[in-house]
Amino acid sequence: MDDADFDDLMTEKRMSNEELAEEARRWDGREVTPAGWVDAPEAVPRANESMQINIRLPIKMVEILQEFARRAGIDYQVLMKRWLDDRIRQERERRLEEQEPLRR
Repeated sequence: MDDADFDDLMTEKRMSNEELAEEARRWDGREVTPAGWVDAPEAVPRANESMQINIRLPIKMVEILQEFARRAGIDYQVLMKRWLDDRIRQERERRLEEQEPLRR
């Protein structure tokens, strides 16, 4: 996999900088509001509900994470949170699928 393929993979399902700027403009202009939204209790909490933790990782692993993040144009801690968020959602979905036959 070359750098271009990697960059495409890392930005898949993510908004571009232009799309993010437009989304921010729409929120700032009150064109979009959360009125009428349904709570999503299964959603992973965001920054306003964050807790700082300390974790020891091998130096090489951190270097690899930093390189992945550099290629994606984001901070490595943001990358780690995204990956954890993705994995939590995958595991939740897998558990729900496993429990589905039991409900029948």
